[in-house]
Amino acid sequence: MKNKQISNNKENWFIKNYKFISVIILYILYQSSFLLSVLEEFGIKINSLPRTPRIFLFALTDLIYVIILILMFKDEIKKGIKDLKENFSNRCLLSLNCWIVGCLLMTVSSILISFIIKQNVSNNEALVRESIKIAPLYMLFTCSIVAPLFEEMLFRRSLAGLIKSKWIYIIISGLSFGLLHVLGSYHNALDFLYVIPYGAMGCSFAYLFSKTKNITLPIIIHMLHNTILVMVQILGG
Repeated sequence: MKNKQISNNKENWFIKNYKFISVIILYILYQSSFLLSVLEEFGIKINSLPRTPRIFLFALTDLIYVIILILMFKDEIKKGIKDLKENFSNRCLLSLNCWIVGCLLMTVSSILISFIIKQNVSNNEALVRESIKIAPLYMLFTCSIVAPLFEEMLFRRSLAGLIKSKWIYIIISGLSFGLLHVLGSYHNALDFLYVIPYGAMGCSFAYLFSKTKNITLPIIIHMLHNTILVMVQILGG
């Protein structure tokens, strides 16, 4: 009887959190360039293509992931848009406040870290800036649309279903978000200090979602934030 109850609890947990598991799997496939690997199995040698068609394929496969995410969460996105329309002033003010606080914490902590490790920007930021120089339009698409959708669905919406404590959720959401932006580009242990500024912004997004239960808000703010940063690099470069 006890084993049956445990089995039922596990089954219920998977049913309740299937979207969370699906987003993790989808994100792993995205990061591992799974769709591009499938194309290569059909004889399309991605690396041998000229730059323009190669970037087009990158954008096309990214778009497929975006469509899948939107279809998975379309009801929640629609609900969030409706909530935004009905409470426009309140939602805009709260979102703006969260973004400003996140930006301030991110900026101050980044400046302090730069004094400690004698480095102006994180390795992740340096790689993004270099990629923007090579493919500005593609980076605008992936940074402004693909990344915010994936990251908000993974670190905000999905984690919220697993962690019941509000502040533990906010901290874990922020730190895991920050860790993601460091793991792929760190050179030494000190680089992990950049988890703090990225995590600060992640915490602000998590607070916004926990306060409103509207995933559309952090997605929009995240998109606007990234768009501003990319456009500054494009216009300033």
